[in-house]
Amino acid sequence: MAFPQKVRQTDMRNFLIWFGLLILMACDQVPITDGAARKVSEARERNDAPAIWRLQDEDSTLYLFGTVHLLPDDLNWQRDDMREAFAASGTVFFEADNEGAAALRAQALATRLGLRTDGRRLTDTLDNYQSNLLEAVANNGALDLAALDAMQPWLAGEFLTLSAAQGEGLSANLSADEALKSRAARSGKNVVYFETPEDQIRQIADLPETVQLELLTNTMERFDDMGPGLRRIAEDWAVGDVAALERDLTTPLATAPAGYREAIFLDRHERWADRLDRFMQGSGTGFVAVGTSHLVGDGSLIDALEARGYDVARHLAFLGEDVIRPANLDLPNVPTGQE
Repeated sequence: MAFPQKVRQTDMRNFLIWFGLLILMACDQVPITDGAARKVSEARERNDAPAIWRLQDEDSTLYLFGTVHLLPDDLNWQRDDMREAFAASGTVFFEADNEGAAALRAQALATRLGLRTDGRRLTDTLDNYQSNLLEAVANNGALDLAALDAMQPWLAGEFLTLSAAQGEGLSANLSADEALKSRAARSGKNVVYFETPEDQIRQIADLPETVQLELLTNTMERFDDMGPGLRRIAEDWAVGDVAALERDLTTPLATAPAGYREAIFLDRHERWADRLDRFMQGSGTGFVAVGTSHLVGDGSLIDALEARGYDVARHLAFLGEDVIRPANLDLPNVPTGQE
């Protein structure tokens, strides 16, 4: 979806929201005061933002915020709605700690598990088509073919993805995850990690070689389009277009090799949901920041929480409690993923 189309969708959504406001004010005789007009104006400015979901019980609230790990450095994604939910939370959950000593241990493990030590090269495990594809990708991406040839399939795939992202101006240095970890440290939040970096590496490094090779082949075949696709995902994420994200993030899983979806998504979601269920059994407010791919599509973390009896819904704070009445506004019909 091109960016100019996004602007037109935003205009249409703003029109629909204003139209809904006029109907509500006409029916409910809400006076249009300067304060109300100001709140409406502020709500419109905060209309588009990365999606937040929320679940509650009598004494606990949990916000679920989907992140993107690779972002352009000029993308404006931090909004007041996220900041307010984050500020209200005493505990913040992240996927894993990737800083300091944990990062060093992860780097050492990735090197040990990702570089071949069996005397074989990556191309020894590839057929003629795959070998030629690897050479073409290395040439198109200005990458060192010999370095790729020394890697296990899973690490080569990760390296190619990162290279495609960097070629499009995307980086993990200013990712949403890093920004929120920094904010949590500055704010003195109680930080909880679902996993260790070692857990994350093992989840893909321990996949059977046949699965790794299939994933690598898919990555090589999509390499030329991968960078623009990752940028499009970042832009759709920044304006909360959940429908587009679900399409782009979950569609490839339909053809993923056996065992991949279970290891990378479903099994982890069950463990994370158990941890969050324990949090909800206590009291307080928490904030969960995990990759958006874990919050959309069938088998998501949201599905796992709903299976445990929680009602999870989009947190649409931009509506404003004193300005727009959510119960009377049929937002599911708004054509931009604001469901």
